[in-house]
This record gives sequence, C-alpha cells and structure tokens, in this order.
Amino acid sequence: MESNVRIPSTLRVLHLASWYPSAVHGTLGNFVRRHIDAIATQFPSEVWAAAAAPKGSKLPTDTVESTGDLTERLVYFRAKKPVVRQTTRALLELARQHAGAPFDLIHLHVAYPAGQAARQLAMRWNIPLVVTEHWTAYHADQRHKLPLWRKRSMRLTGQASTLLCPVSEDLALSMLNFGMKSPFHVVPNVVNTDLFHLNQSESVPTESFELLHVSSLSDEQKNISGILRALVQALSQCPNLRVTIVGDGDPLPHQKLAKRLGIANRVHVQGEISLPEVAQRMRSANALLLFSNFENFPCVIPEAWASGIPVISTDVGGISEHLTSDRGILVQRGDEDALAAAIRSLATNPPSTLLDRAGLRAVATSTFSIEAIANQYALAYEKALRMYSASKKRVP
Repeated sequence: MESNVRIPSTLRVLHLASWYPSAVHGTLGNFVRRHIDAIATQFPSEVWAAAAAPKGSKLPTDTVESTGDLTERLVYFRAKKPVVRQTTRALLELARQHAGAPFDLIHLHVAYPAGQAARQLAMRWNIPLVVTEHWTAYHADQRHKLPLWRKRSMRLTGQASTLLCPVSEDLALSMLNFGMKSPFHVVPNVVNTDLFHLNQSESVPTESFELLHVSSLSDEQKNISGILRALVQALSQCPNLRVTIVGDGDPLPHQKLAKRLGIANRVHVQGEISLPEVAQRMRSANALLLFSNFENFPCVIPEAWASGIPVISTDVGGISEHLTSDRGILVQRGDEDALAAAIRSLATNPPSTLLDRAGLRAVATSTFSIEAIANQYALAYEKALRMYSASKKRVP
C-alpha cells in the first residue's frame, strides 16, 4: 500500500551538479542550470558544483551567489586525476560546513563525477536522492568509451538513487540496459519561453530562406562536415537559401571546409554567441538544422519551436519522441542526400503545418516551459519522497 506522503511546501533541495557553468567553462552544463532555475521557482534550492581548473591556468576564486530562492556555491580545484576524488572531497567539504541535515532531498545532475558525494550525503542525511541525466554515454554505441571503474561508479549511483529522471524515454532505456535499475520519471529539457518567442512581425521575410544551426560544433557528435557536404547539393538547387552555423566550439575547421567546398559565400560559420543572441537568430531564421550522430534531446529543438520555427534533424536519441511531422522533418543519421532533400523541400515547398508558428510555440509552452518543467519535477519529488518513505517502513 502506498504511503500518503505529500511534498512539503517548503521542501529544501540540494542540487549537486557534475556539469555546471563556471569560471573554467562558461557553457558546460548550461542545460543543467536551466533545470535548476526552473525548480527554484517552486522550491528553495542550493546548487553546489566543483570545477577542475586545468594545469597552468589561474585557479578561480570560490563564489557564493544568491538570487531569490536559489543559492549557488562554486568551488575550484587544480585538475589532477582522478577528478572524481577531488570533486567528492570538495563537495563533502561544503557539506561539513552544515550542521545536521539542512536539506530534504538531494538532486544530482549527471551521475559522474559528483555521484559519489551525492550517495554519501543522501545516506548521511537519510534523505532521497533524485538523479537527472543528460549524458549520451549510456547509449550502446557510446558506452564502450567509458573505463570500467567509471561505469561501476555510475551504476553505484543508480543503485543508490530513489528516482532517475532522464531527459528522454530513449535515454531511460539506455540507462536501464546500462544497469541503472531504479524507477524512472522522464523530464525533458527546459526552455525560457520569455527569451525564446515569436517574431513580432506578422510573417517571416521570404526574400531568402534562413537555416540556423546551433551546437557545440563537435564534428564527432554534431556532424558539421556532413551538414556542409549536404549543403553543396541543397544550395545549388535553392538560390534563396542562406545558412548560419554557430556554437561554442572551434569554428575554424568548418570555415575551412566550407571554403574548400565552395559554399563559404552562403554559409556563415562562427563561434560562441550569447543566449539572447541565439534567441534573436532563432526569430530571424526560417528553420533549425541538426544532423547529429548521437543525442538525447537537445535544448535547441524546443527553443526553435518556442520561436515558431520547424526543425530538420536526424532521428537519433529521443528526438523522435517530440519531433513529429507537424513540427519538422526527420532524416536518418549520416544520410546526406536525405538531408539535402529535406532542406530543399522545406526551402521551396514547405507543408502548411510547418508554417504554423503559433502551433509550434504552443508545443514548447505546454511541454518545455519553465512552469511545465517545474511542475514535472514537483511530481517527481513527490514520487521520490513517497517511495523513500515506503522503503524506510520496510526496513526491520
């Protein structure tokens, strides 16, 4: 029989983040921060993150910042293997500064390397551990890259968890096959629908068809070179097509390839831009373009829908769980001819459903907005508290 435990209105949540924006890497785990920001609209929260500063760089100063119901504590250490040991030590030192159990629930974001500290603190304070996972490393074609000791650490974190919250059903299945046997509650990535909104003009300009790609620019995952090769075909057939590729990785290799392919005059490749600039580019574009080799469910897809534009993407990870035929076009991984055909179709004769800007935005608002994700986590926390309470009653 289920317990009648209900979530307290003043539930205190400690977020431990394996990936989090810091003075070392300003964009690492920005999607984690967005989840935490959404949760903090309903529950008083602290986030603790420990970042490794590379050898030879200046060691940043530890910081504490509070905004509303969210306090952020960032600590830094000099990178030295194994990083997990130093991460654990740094997070446990933050815990040492608290007397008693100052939180009602620990929410770990990404199982490694902060998972060891999360397990210890959840046991010490006798509180539930919820884990949100974004990492593609669980997928069958990626997990071979992990050393055995890291896999073991991740599985131990899974076993110690009351509830696992992957960002897609596909990732949940991969985690289950990886050996994570705790119950699942899928919660997708979050979008700031105030920042990402519709173009205020009645119609998107039609003089040119603007495609936008936003990513880390990692060719292994995002397959930028495949995009550029497909664009050779598409650009020759669509004289009004223009493409912008932006990201927080190194743009130079892709700029060189675009030049070698003879398309640099119509394909603009550049490095990192701010999130408000990304939102502005979304509003100025006609569609978002992705051609990833592997993913879970990237934030840029619902950001595009919140901006009223459809998406062309490969059918990898959990993307097909949300990207239906009235929200964009799916192609198979690595199929450059299919990608070129999809671009040509969208640029020259798009289905009317893909021009329904208000409909696309409604999808983003109902499923991926700050309010929607906060509500999903409220359900997850209530579920975790109920299961944890029931497990304690079963212990003799």
